[in-house]
Amino acid sequence: MSFNNGNERRKLNAKWEHLRVQYHEAGMSEEAIQAMYEFDLGVLNSERAYITNTLTVSDTTDDSTATETSDFKQYEKAITVTDTYHETKTRFTWVGEIQNERLHAGLEKLSDEELQLVTLYFHEKYSTVELSKVYGIAQQSISKRILKITKFLKNFDFQGVE
Repeated sequence: MSFNNGNERRKLNAKWEHLRVQYHEAGMSEEAIQAMYEFDLGVLNSERAYITNTLTVSDTTDDSTATETSDFKQYEKAITVTDTYHETKTRFTWVGEIQNERLHAGLEKLSDEELQLVTLYFHEKYSTVELSKVYGIAQQSISKRILKITKFLKNFDFQGVE
């Protein structure tokens, strides 16, 4: 059902005929009354714009609306992007490019912090010295973390650095 602007304005003006009298008897100035009327008129225009520019999408498939909504549903389906990778891992897009399914599964089990370390060390080729500066911890700690992650990934056919 669409918005009937003329009917809604008649209702607003009829309501405001009574309100103007009441506000005037209460001692309000004509400028204040007019400002309140203009505010209500702005609300009416806002509602009209919202209703006019809002498309209702229904899941019903009766014959009268099937052609109208099917085009929109097809458009919505066409523009919807499906993330085939976990949302938390999107920063590590190189993981999605791993062809070995076992290794891919192992990488998915790593935490974000571990994946960041693996990314910097194996993918970006940072040295342990550089990583120790980035993380602000000792080089030996970085080496131990990398060794721990490497041992874990060896269970998933990880070959290490080439």
